[in-house]
Amino acid sequence: MAGVEIGAAAAAVTAGSVGMGLFSYNRGNYLFDQKNHYTRFTAGLNMAIAQMGIYKQDIAQLTELTATRQDCYHGIAAMGLTILTAIYCPGRVGLHTPPPPAWLMGLMFVNIAGCYMFLGLTLWLAMHASMRANTAATHMLTRFVRLPIPSQGMLDKARKFGSSYEEQPLKEVLRVPFTRHQKPGAGKEGGFNEDLQIDQQAQGRSRHGYDVPAWYRKEKAVDNNDTCESIGSMMPLGAEGEAPEHFEAYRELQLEWFPYDVYARLSIFLAFMHLTHCWAYMQIGHQLAETRALFACAIVMLPMFVLQQVILTLDIIPGWGLPIHRLGPCALWTAFFAACIEYERWFSSSTQGVCFLLVYASYAIEIVYTLQLLRLCRPACTAPEVVESPGASWWPGEWRLPTAFQHAIWLVAPPKKLEDGQVDIVAELRDAQRDAPRLPPTEAAITAERRLDVHRALGQQGESAAWFNVKSGLVAMVLAWVFMTFGFTIEVINQGTAHPSLLNAPGLPNNARDPRYRPAKPGTHEPVEVGTGGVYGPARGVHTSKMHRRLADLAA
Repeated sequence: MAGVEIGAAAAAVTAGSVGMGLFSYNRGNYLFDQKNHYTRFTAGLNMAIAQMGIYKQDIAQLTELTATRQDCYHGIAAMGLTILTAIYCPGRVGLHTPPPPAWLMGLMFVNIAGCYMFLGLTLWLAMHASMRANTAATHMLTRFVRLPIPSQGMLDKARKFGSSYEEQPLKEVLRVPFTRHQKPGAGKEGGFNEDLQIDQQAQGRSRHGYDVPAWYRKEKAVDNNDTCESIGSMMPLGAEGEAPEHFEAYRELQLEWFPYDVYARLSIFLAFMHLTHCWAYMQIGHQLAETRALFACAIVMLPMFVLQQVILTLDIIPGWGLPIHRLGPCALWTAFFAACIEYERWFSSSTQGVCFLLVYASYAIEIVYTLQLLRLCRPACTAPEVVESPGASWWPGEWRLPTAFQHAIWLVAPPKKLEDGQVDIVAELRDAQRDAPRLPPTEAAITAERRLDVHRALGQQGESAAWFNVKSGLVAMVLAWVFMTFGFTIEVINQGTAHPSLLNAPGLPNNARDPRYRPAKPGTHEPVEVGTGGVYGPARGVHTSKMHRRLADLAA
């Protein structure tokens, strides 16, 4: 009996020693895991905080790019208005000397009016784009893109006391090393360590699935609760993609101001094209009517013609259809030669016909040129997506932009996906909070939803207000050129009659400019003033009492 009692005592001591060893071993693992858990919890949040700080910088830099562009457009437009006002007020011809022909003044002032219009559009469109972008950025930065700072309650939940080991099930307290923690199907939640894509070889060497401690399941429930806010509610039509949420939300918000940004840039282009036109026409009137510098005027036309061609080359993609817009600067030459004929020394009907033809050519060129600009500025419905390359502009293919100007727009939209090797810790926290990873939508769904978002931003008519305003301005320019052509036709019809102008009294030369003369008729010594009848009395139908004083003095 003594031997049996000694054997039983030895077995009890051995069992107790084994139990104490297993208890100490598992408790040591528990305390070690809890220390690592708290360190990992705080380190993960610190990395998420740092990454969210980068995201806030992303929003600020994207917005600053838009605001800086608009500031540049504002400065250029203000400079253009200053130049234009100097041309229109103290610099215009005809203030102290006889004015140029009415058709030349029409070419000049229609371009001045168009320049004023597009410079005003630039100011308003740029102001809207800048303010809307800054408002969106401020809204996101103050409400959604916030640093995931943990609360005291979260830190308290993540912290564990040594005595919490007593809460573990007995099978975990006395688990034999190298055995599984629990069997498949024992839990209701499924695997507990399947969040990440693990290499097969590494997975064989790690605890995964159900083979994890019981406290791991509790830690996931604590760590993934209210860790980071989501901005999924800001995503219209569910157009989520694979990029970080703040990129997706910002790209959706850009739909509300990128058309204004684009057409502010196009308005600058249109304004300066009209500005160079009106300045060139003003030089024609100044050099011929005031200084009589015929060849100096030709020298002015050449650099202005080259300047306009250079601007067209810089802003419009070469090869975009038939380059009809290249015809626009040619109106400077037709107007110049027509004005030279207007100021020739002796009047002749043949040269007058050539002058009329050149004037009609100038107006026709302006009409065709404006219609071409209207076509080029129209947003494309199915534009190809821009290839994303380092340091270049980029925007989604769903955005409707004037393709002919795409290299002069300088838009930068947030990327659609992360590059290889980049991680989104904040998104991982959100996915863990949702207890399921966010599944990326199919490519067809992404394209369809974003296309609907673009059309929603463009309004019920399918076009943005910015494009509608620019289009209305170009249509108004076309109507102005048609009206001027019609008015010039009326003046041509009335040439040589008793009322050569709708504004002048009968017998006065057209436009009150320096009179033109026909050579003296055979048997006479005095030239004949065109439109008055000469020294032998006014033309038929003109009363002597209304004859110009120069004729009365000459007859006396």
